Amino acid sequence: MSFRARLGLSLLIGLAGCSAWQQPPLPVADQVELAWLRSLDHWRLHGRIGVRGEEDSWHGGVRWDYRKGHDRLVVSGPFGQGGAVIEVWPNWIRIEGADGRIQVSSRPEQLLEQVLGVAVPLPLLHCWVRGLPASGAAKVEYDAGGRLRRLRQKGWEIEYLEYRAVGDGVLPVKLVLSGPLDVRLKLIVDRWEIEVDSGHA
Repeated sequence: MSFRARLGLSLLIGLAGCSAWQQPPLPVADQVELAWLRSLDHWRLHGRIGVRGEEDSWHGGVRWDYRKGHDRLVVSGPFGQGGAVIEVWPNWIRIEGADGRIQVSSRPEQLLEQVLGVAVPLPLLHCWVRGLPASGAAKVEYDAGGRLRRLRQKGWEIEYLEYRAVGDGVLPVKLVLSGPLDVRLKLIVDRWEIEVDSGHA
């Protein structure tokens, strides 16, 4: 059975999470690449994002710092073009606008939708932007190099249009995410910065 077939089978059975995914035995090279992706528990991306919702759309810049259990995004463009700093922990979110107004909530996705104008699955995005499925069943398609080309999960479809070598691995740099109610997000990553614990860099 090919690498892609084994991955697809395990995904259809169900996943425990993008960082705890238990896959069938893989060729050594594929195991190394997958292990590297899963080891990325501290990374930063700099890029551009475009969001189109049912009643609203905007585009701007984004700097996203991720550490396990904490996301910090600096977004420019929305919020009256002033931007905002968004920090998310499990079951907690804090948004500070350029005018100094601070909003907090124990329901991160609900407040994020209220502020951004579209529903954004932030808890899943930190897996998807790395080219990994999040927890739960998924349908996947791979390119000739064995990397995700299309992922369907939790009502969203993610198209991976471009990858780039980063450190010892390869990460997506161009993604289009299509979700419920015709929500569409386009993310272009200009630069990845990564820190891993296993000796990769």
